Amino acid sequence: MIPRVHGEAPSRAEIEELLDLAVRAPNHHRTEPWRFYVLAGAERERLARAIADELVDSKGAAPDAALNEGRTKADRAPVIVVFTVVPSRDPKVVEQEEIASVAMAIENFLIGAHAMRLGAMLRTGQAAYHPSIRNHLGLAPEEDVVGIVYLGSPAADRPLTERAPAVEKTTWLD
Repeated sequence: MIPRVHGEAPSRAEIEELLDLAVRAPNHHRTEPWRFYVLAGAERERLARAIADELVDSKGAAPDAALNEGRTKADRAPVIVVFTVVPSRDPKVVEQEEIASVAMAIENFLIGAHAMRLGAMLRTGQAAYHPSIRNHLGLAPEEDVVGIVYLGSPAADRPLTERAPAVEKTTWLD
């Protein structure tokens, strides 16, 4: 994935193709718990205001400074896609599986963006889970943010992030 993006936005058709990849994620009871909010242009202000509200509430930031910081973060990319989950209330459905399905939808979206040579980065942070995001995006009461993807044209190429080898995290049970 190329985490740095700049001002050239992908086309609506490209974004729709990525969302079509997202909905192919596995989902145990076929509840399709994912919802997508695509913010572009001036609509990124919704996320900026949610970030600002969280900064004021949690860090005591001055409202003007918080809004400036929110705008800086929302201006990281020309398109921001907020992925949310609306878990099924069917008693046989496990809520964690619903959240996992949305996480897999995000992964499909990111892999598709990479294949299209787009820049994409997953970000969340405290603002993603703050009640203000519900207000600014108009989320349903039972809806929660799972991830926020910043999408645009790649600003720079970079090597893969270093990770421990899989063998260090694997237990074989024979």
